[in-house]
Amino acid sequence: MKRLLLPLVLISFSVICLSIVHIDNVNKLESQSIELRKKHKTKVYLDDRIENTTSVDAIKTK
Repeated sequence: MKRLLLPLVLISFSVICLSIVHIDNVNKLESQSIELRKKHKTKVYLDDRIENTTSVDAIKTK
């Protein structure tokens, strides 16, 4: 039993550490994803506004 205790403790410790690191990385990716979505929505919204104003201006000039 004593021979089995050290490997079991080491494996358990490594699994716990890797889980913590994985959760931290997932949280970082989620925050980056939210930030990119906000930027993309803003860019798409601005592009749509530019396209709509140019098409309205083109219709007015015709």
